[in-house]
Amino acid sequence: MPNASRSPADLNSLPVKSLIRALLLLATLLLPRVAAAQEPPQAPILRVEAAAHTAPVRRMATDASGRVLATVSDDKTLRLWALPEGTPLAVLRPPIGEGEEGELSAVALTPDGSKVFAGGLTGREWDGVYAVYLFDTATGRLLARLPGLPAPVQHLAVSADGARLAGALGGRAGIRIWDARDGRLLSEDSVGWDGPARMVAFDAAGRLAASSADGKIRLYAPNGRRIAERAPVPGGRPYGIAWSPDGALLAVGFEDRLRVEILAAADLHTVLVPDMAGLSGEGTPAVAWAGDGQGGVQLHAGGYAHGVAAVAPGAPGFVIRRWSDFGLGPARDIPVARDAIIQLLAVPGGGMVFATADPGWGRLAGDGSVAIAVSSPAADFRNTAAVLAASADGQRVRFLLRPDAAPMVFDAQAGRLTQGVAPEVYGARQESARLRITDWRNQDRPKLNGRPLPLGPGEYSRSLAILPNEQSFLLGTDTHLRLFDASGRMLDQVPMPGAVWGVVALNGIAVVALGDGTIRWFEATDRLAERGALFVHADGRRWVVWTPEGLFDHAAEGGQELVGVHLNNGRNQTPEWASFRQAYRALYAPTELRARLRGDAAPAEARMADLGEVRARIGRLPTLSPGEACAVTAAGCVPLGWGGSELPEGATGLRVTYATADRGLGLGPLDIMVNDRIAVRAAAVAGQTSVEVPLDPGPNHVSARLYADDRSLFAEGPGFDLRRAGAVRAPAGQGRLILVAVGVDAYALPELRLRYAVADAHAVADVLKSRAAGVFSDVVSTVLTDADATRANILAALANAAQITRPEDTFVLYLAGHGVRSEPDRHFLFLPQETASIADWPSLRRSALDEGTLVAALARIRARDGFLFIDTCHAGQVTIDSLAALGNETGRFLLAASTSVQEALDSYDDRNGVFAVAVREAMSGRAAMDGDGRISALALGEWVTRRVPQLAAEKHHQQDAVFRTARRDLRSFPMGAMAR
Repeated sequence: MPNASRSPADLNSLPVKSLIRALLLLATLLLPRVAAAQEPPQAPILRVEAAAHTAPVRRMATDASGRVLATVSDDKTLRLWALPEGTPLAVLRPPIGEGEEGELSAVALTPDGSKVFAGGLTGREWDGVYAVYLFDTATGRLLARLPGLPAPVQHLAVSADGARLAGALGGRAGIRIWDARDGRLLSEDSVGWDGPARMVAFDAAGRLAASSADGKIRLYAPNGRRIAERAPVPGGRPYGIAWSPDGALLAVGFEDRLRVEILAAADLHTVLVPDMAGLSGEGTPAVAWAGDGQGGVQLHAGGYAHGVAAVAPGAPGFVIRRWSDFGLGPARDIPVARDAIIQLLAVPGGGMVFATADPGWGRLAGDGSVAIAVSSPAADFRNTAAVLAASADGQRVRFLLRPDAAPMVFDAQAGRLTQGVAPEVYGARQESARLRITDWRNQDRPKLNGRPLPLGPGEYSRSLAILPNEQSFLLGTDTHLRLFDASGRMLDQVPMPGAVWGVVALNGIAVVALGDGTIRWFEATDRLAERGALFVHADGRRWVVWTPEGLFDHAAEGGQELVGVHLNNGRNQTPEWASFRQAYRALYAPTELRARLRGDAAPAEARMADLGEVRARIGRLPTLSPGEACAVTAAGCVPLGWGGSELPEGATGLRVTYATADRGLGLGPLDIMVNDRIAVRAAAVAGQTSVEVPLDPGPNHVSARLYADDRSLFAEGPGFDLRRAGAVRAPAGQGRLILVAVGVDAYALPELRLRYAVADAHAVADVLKSRAAGVFSDVVSTVLTDADATRANILAALANAAQITRPEDTFVLYLAGHGVRSEPDRHFLFLPQETASIADWPSLRRSALDEGTLVAALARIRARDGFLFIDTCHAGQVTIDSLAALGNETGRFLLAASTSVQEALDSYDDRNGVFAVAVREAMSGRAAMDGDGRISALALGEWVTRRVPQLAAEKHHQQDAVFRTARRDLRSFPMGAMAR
């Protein structure tokens, strides 16, 4: 992206990093070299992972077939996507640091798509110089580095024959050309460069063109010799370049003006300047020629250009101008982005892809229609941070996800996200008679009482908050949160993973909103110390909140997949990655997290001490690599490629082989998930593990999890996004309700006796059956109570359900009785009726229904939709965390409660316990319903989680319910309907 300096008024229209990179680079090159560290930092680094980029997408590249797209971003990830669908294929991660180290600004795929090069602000933190990384796209492994670069790489390109790699370098370092097959430096050109190189591009014959901020376009022969150079526009800064399909012309876009020049490739003289009338903005740095799929070629340009008419808040205002007939024909403007368009790239076969600072990327079809719209998973705090406010204790935070969205309020202590107005919240105080802070909004020279405040080179201030005592203030910048005292002396500073667009200062605590879409809490006294962070997905449903140690909580609808732990290995080695979902049993700790946000770190420290060395364990997760795969049909097994594929007609299953390896933690079960629910649990063995997976009607998203032996962590393997030609998902509610309800009062061990578990099982089963009319075609119900509720009988009922259940059915399991958490593995055990001893863990495990056995039984039940109700009591052991982990493993909707034995012996209404009463209320019309009177699984779960604490409080008890879903698409399904 252009690195030019802009006036303060222009700053909101640009990606933050692009404004300051040139100044930072200049400062970097002028500073003396410090002694380089030996290896990347080894401490765990927590990163957002939202299945898409959360910072501006800097560069893109495709393979020769146009089937694979690679994108890189300031978020320090390289992502692979399948074209034309846009399906995610893989996330590749370079070694990173806490600051800018690891931000990627250049990418190039080899023609066959097997290798990908990437670079940017990469390697300097430990080498003292920069490097380009080479990855294997099939495995994600870091294969090699091209080190020793004097400046960051701005752009990369691979020649059409795959033999050469060209790189555009920052500073005045010019370009370099390597042998793409072995990394040998073939040639370089840095003589006469008075500005950073911007882009490089090969034509089909092997010629190379390069653009530079010094105003020149340079042309090189296939042997690397410079054969021509020219400054097309005196004083102009060319940026984007693109060869015409026949290699006769070069299109050049400018970062500092609305201008495109078409140059003759032979001598670089100008042959055409397309019309820019009707556009406003600072420049059109992105250009591309793209086929229309019918033999025609269109010229495209974009960048900061937008129409002169105002657009609605949240609507795309930045446009791609498209000229027909090689730029000679009429133009039309296509609105595609809410922020600057960074790159345009033609796709072989027609159409193009474009990268934006929204952040995100999109695709235009050959006819110019938007085939894939830009969609960011993160909040747009750059344009909404003025709304940021918090309660006096900082525990309730109000914010906007987007300018056109309703306000949201996150209650950290309740673990609840709601829409609406928050009472008694306070915004940032930015004026004070004592502290006169000026020139701070989008400026690089903020002042306190007329005196400049110290910032880093090229650093711009973005937000301000004066502390209540007026003794100090916080300044948020592109790169840091800085704390100053009343004299302007810096008391503390903390590097940030994104620009600090908003900050609110309260008594002893500050809340900030960052460019990476996170909200963070900091202790703010005479020092700054992070307490926790929140990421709310743009869907407004999923969220995750975590401590600096990595302990977390998440929304009922999901969120545990949105953040993870990045672990560097050596500078030449592939980093490790584990999402919170993969480390759920180890790191899910809502109680400790809430204490940490209040300022009490002791519970979190104790939990981490119990866990031991989590980093070392994540670094030794077993590995899961792709082997052979085929679709099972009546005619045989048809081979399939990994990633996105179309299923052959009549495919009923998937036969797949994984290569599995133990790295020191042992091998636990291998789970195959279909459409986010467990479909197969198999025993993994070192070497090759093969499984056959039943598929759903319609599309199938298939993923794999390989657990460590203690099941506290799992590795994720490659998967599939499988579609059927012309098929759509069958609507929910066309099948049967398959119900298994279990309740135990009369235990074999008298001291375990309960009073209302049997009544609760009957009550829940009865209310679900009574609401089935109009939703389910039939109900198949099995209720096991007391003497019938043995371990063998429960497993037999689940086995029978597996025999009769079809994908279109809905399966419900209700368990009421004693539940405990085993130690030290923290696994959930349900106690069946025959439990005769609780004297020791071995005897208890032998008689109990352990969660591993339960998960395996549930895996054989093919219902597309499923709901688990677990209503347990315990004798002094908290099981709610273990129950939440059960939902994470099965992928089923889970609604669970755990209470003490004393509270369980006390009914709410002399008929049922609190949990069953709340379920009964929800299914009797108290939960939200649609226009047809249907009560969804989401509505049921949300009602019960709100209602259980209220009902318990009425009986002077304390009880909570946990509700969890595990669907990526947040799709709910009906649980019943009220007669209308």
